[in-house]
Amino acid sequence: MRGRDDEPVFRKSRLGTNRYEYNPANPVGRALIVVTVIGVLIGLVVMGSSH
Repeated sequence: MRGRDDEPVFRKSRLGTNRYEYNPANPVGRALIVVTVIGVLIGLVVMGSSH
């Protein structure tokens, strides 16, 4: 796994725009993807149960 540590956390989007996306080849980027998905799911559950 040491060989992949030089991968950047963010990489340019492949859609041709100037946006950046998380790089799943980097362990930190992969962790950010997981944290983002969990955060969005928790937010949706909290907003859905507030009624």
